[in-house]
Amino acid sequence: PQSAINAALGFDAGPGADSMAGQDGNVTISNQQVYSELKDRVLDTAGGFVELVGGARDEDDEDGADDGQPKPYKPPTRVPDPELTAGEVVTTVLDALLHNDVPNTDAGVGILFGYSSPGSAVMSSIRDEGMTADEYSEFLAETEYKVVFDHTEVAIDKGDYSFDRKKAFYTARLRTGPGALDVVSVNFILSTQGNEEDDCWLIDSMLIRPEKMRRRRRR
Repeated sequence: PQSAINAALGFDAGPGADSMAGQDGNVTISNQQVYSELKDRVLDTAGGFVELVGGARDEDDEDGADDGQPKPYKPPTRVPDPELTAGEVVTTVLDALLHNDVPNTDAGVGILFGYSSPGSAVMSSIRDEGMTADEYSEFLAETEYKVVFDHTEVAIDKGDYSFDRKKAFYTARLRTGPGALDVVSVNFILSTQGNEEDDCWLIDSMLIRPEKMRRRRRR
């Protein structure tokens, strides 16, 4: 449906739609800024630090990660989650889309919906045109966006923040095969209302660079 196409391309004719304006103010984050954000949003308390470090270790032991086997996918229990950084939201959503039908059909798309901002084209299509998860899933599967359902590795290629720290710009590189060119870049724009405990990073847009542009860049 047209609503799914508009959502994927980032078009939103409705009120309150977000735009890419203000991207000129982006600044590349430094190591100190990364540490500051991690401290502010994750290491706010000593308990948070213990949970971050110790909890991950416990999960690895329980899931058998030490024997070299990949951990089984576990859908997030809280969507959206204010404890996630912008980059973690990107990887969480991509992981959910890779396991789209776990634990039920189009659950991954549902998680993407849960992390979509009110001004995003996705939420506009849901709100104004009644777009469903299965409609959006069908659109993704029939276009170049099908890569979100079928990739072998995710690497965060770039992460920038706006000057006021309320916008984040990430590029995720999805590997689709063993070749050097078997990589598709997915550009994410995220936003947050502020730094309060219940504020979440939400996705304004998820865009794949058109194939012609990718070929031109390789020359």
